[in-house]
Amino acid sequence: MFQKIEERIAAGRSIVEEQAKFFESRFGRVDSQWKYDGSRVTEADLNISNALQRQLKGQFSEDLFLSEETDPEKGTVVLDTEYTWLVDPIDGTNNFARGIPACAISLALLKDGVPVYGIIYDHMSRSLIHGGPGAGVFVGDRKIQVSFESPSAQSIVGAQHCEIGERESDDRALQRMFKIRNLGSSAIQLAYVAVGWLDGVVAHRVNSWDIAAGVALIREVKGDIKYFDSDPFPLMQFDVKKPPFGYAAGSPAILEQILAAMDR
Repeated sequence: MFQKIEERIAAGRSIVEEQAKFFESRFGRVDSQWKYDGSRVTEADLNISNALQRQLKGQFSEDLFLSEETDPEKGTVVLDTEYTWLVDPIDGTNNFARGIPACAISLALLKDGVPVYGIIYDHMSRSLIHGGPGAGVFVGDRKIQVSFESPSAQSIVGAQHCEIGERESDDRALQRMFKIRNLGSSAIQLAYVAVGWLDGVVAHRVNSWDIAAGVALIREVKGDIKYFDSDPFPLMQFDVKKPPFGYAAGSPAILEQILAAMDR
């Protein structure tokens, strides 16, 4: 079984590295369109999604491929294969289109609906952050040994898509406790927690494709994740129109403080 995963990991890494070159060539040089939900999409999103699908399906025809750019009219897709690829071809499309470096390609390998390996091309560090349970976590070819620091006022927490309305007080509570950063890419922020560049992350509006790769990384470094609604994994059904959800992640110690501050 592990050999089957290793083959997919090697192929996924190679394909994402290849698409990173196209990503860089189009960075800040694309026209935008707007999807049904008001989110931005560019021809680069579509090209990368199609290229990943074509190459992965070419090597692993039995696998299911799902993308943020899946046709919304396709409706609900049931995950009925052992292995599924879940991709966000450009996470941080607004940043990408406007030439802000905080953007990424995010590719997750799921086994029976559970993320087992994540591959993220981080345009800010120009590196591939990748890994999963039992496989280690890497920045490029360098294996990372994460030692979570004790929470303090100097801890840096990524907070993205901060809530409004009845949860607006969450933002103020977190700002009183930690140093807050909003990088504009869910994939990057979760990956940075896994490699120790951020101490934690909070987001109120994400989708499965935003975080699946990062979830695999967090599981390997023994970080914790708390979903504010139900756990999206194992992913049994996929629909790009499914409502977003919220979560927090980090070391067990900082996650405890984050949740206490938010009264979760």
